[in-house]
Amino acid sequence: MEREKASAEKDRRDAQRALEADERKRMKEQEEIEKIKRKEERVEKRLAREQEQKKKAHEKMDRGKLANKKFTCGVCCMRGRVLDESKGIVWFGCDEKVCGKWYHFECLHRSEQEYLRERMEEGESWYCKACKPWLYCEE
Repeated sequence: MEREKASAEKDRRDAQRALEADERKRMKEQEEIEKIKRKEERVEKRLAREQEQKKKAHEKMDRGKLANKKFTCGVCCMRGRVLDESKGIVWFGCDEKVCGKWYHFECLHRSEQEYLRERMEEGESWYCKACKPWLYCEE
């Protein structure tokens, strides 16, 4: 009977140890889950910050950051800004495919300004003096 009692006690302790081991394992898994959740939250916050920074950068660019190189005046070399037209600064681009130059109206020579006005009134293409100088020859 003592032997049975000792065996039952040993079985009970073994079961208790198994339960405690299972509890430790469950707690460790729970800690890992919490760790993963915290990491996911950090990643989400970082992504949200990055998106906000990109949004602010685009807004800043729209408020007047320098535009692409194609908006550099072919005469004064001043670079254009994204919202120049809303500020009354008008750009005219040469329609020659290989040229790609842009100009302020005020920077153009008087003959170029006249030719530009004529072309715009007629709804025709405009070519700068550098591309087609013969269009500007005075008769």
